[in-house]
Amino acid sequence: MNSTDRMTPTRILALASLFLFGTLAAPARESQDRGPQQGRSNGQAVQAKAAGCSPSTARDELDLNNVRALIETGGNMWQRRDGAGGPAYEVPKTEDRSGPDALFAGSLWLGGVSPDNQLKLAAVRFRQVGNDYWPGPLTNTGDASITADVCVQYDKTWKTLRQDAELHRAFHRCRLDPACDENVEYPNYVMPSIYEEWPAHGNIDLNQDYNLAPYADEDGSDDYNPEEGDYPGYDLDGEIDCTSRKREDAIPLFGDQNIWWVFNDKGNAHTESGGLPIGMEIRAQAFAFATNDAVNNMTFYNYVLINQGTQTLLNTYMGQWADVDLGCADDDYVGCDVQRGLGYAYNGDNNDENCNGNPGYGVQPPAMGIDFFEGPFQDYDDLDNPGPATNAEIYNCQNARDSLGIPYKGIGIGYGDGVVDNERYGMRAYLYHNNNSTVTGDPQIAINYYNYLRAIWRDNSPNLYGGTGHQADAEADPNTPRALHVPWG
Repeated sequence: MNSTDRMTPTRILALASLFLFGTLAAPARESQDRGPQQGRSNGQAVQAKAAGCSPSTARDELDLNNVRALIETGGNMWQRRDGAGGPAYEVPKTEDRSGPDALFAGSLWLGGVSPDNQLKLAAVRFRQVGNDYWPGPLTNTGDASITADVCVQYDKTWKTLRQDAELHRAFHRCRLDPACDENVEYPNYVMPSIYEEWPAHGNIDLNQDYNLAPYADEDGSDDYNPEEGDYPGYDLDGEIDCTSRKREDAIPLFGDQNIWWVFNDKGNAHTESGGLPIGMEIRAQAFAFATNDAVNNMTFYNYVLINQGTQTLLNTYMGQWADVDLGCADDDYVGCDVQRGLGYAYNGDNNDENCNGNPGYGVQPPAMGIDFFEGPFQDYDDLDNPGPATNAEIYNCQNARDSLGIPYKGIGIGYGDGVVDNERYGMRAYLYHNNNSTVTGDPQIAINYYNYLRAIWRDNSPNLYGGTGHQADAEADPNTPRALHVPWG
């Protein structure tokens, strides 16, 4: 093992997720870094800017394939916060929930700088110290507001199966076909009750977006009517080409099993980070596929980010924070593969023992990977930004930087493919933090979270190559700053 093994703890922050898709449908872009004002250190100070929503309580599980993953509507996941608590990302899945887990907790972090140089940020970790997210959609009139009763209304998830959508469509098409008898072909068919509850439309009287959760408009009415054959919006015919899809196009439902929910950062004061609210509405999907290959051991996540406020954010970052507990948490190590844009965790030896009341993976323990599969779209520039044509090729790094391209094929998609403005970011930064109060430890105020999103330490010093990555370590090279925390030695 190399030197990284002794210095990189299990708790990490990375601009990555377990195959996370991101669509930034918002006025947010990157500019020259001017250094934001830090915002307030106490979320109560921004109470007047937020509604009085209570913390979310709803939760659900992805459990179709070989993974059992807990999802909550408050921006966090993979953690049991009730009872004795503990991790909630079990793989391989067991019937009695007795197997080891690969993750302890995870959440979405967002941050950017307003035109008046104010840091706007939303983040959450374990929800022990506070919340930055609440359920429900925001108003679209510029104030990006929400009321407590709307938060309660949307404190739930909507869990569907692709096969149910296929059956529902087939039944209704048969019903409309004179040559098909639905009573013979689909005897005793009953529409899933979740279809009647599907949140296809927001309340326009409350200034919410009319189209909310994806749906298939079988009857062509531009309204969701499940009794007429409409269904939650799976792309059943494979008509959507992800490589050519435009950022303004509607997002379908993905997976064989899907959990959809909507949350925001304006429901109350940001008591986790103390950051000023963005006015961000997040339409989220967690989904999984049942297969006979490695995909059966994966889960996927999609976020549509809609800035319902009036301010364009500059230097905007979107990151997936993860606390990786690969079985026994005492001997896990992390790093990233730059060319693949992949974060990973692995065991420190060849036997992952039971510890802290949690089962280990035993001998020959697995590794786990975290990846941006399709990240947020790059800003419009009317160019096909360059990148390598094959995985084996490396595009000149300086040329890639100067032309807003990528040097490695694994850290973005849509680069150098002949299509203008379809480029999507992969992993741009990767950093760990310790579970303590040092300069490489837990974030305390908004600027700490924002620094970690940018691979900068709490004390504003750069992440360096070698050692812990902090300038106080004699093994860290002060002449080699880095955005990606990779193995060395």
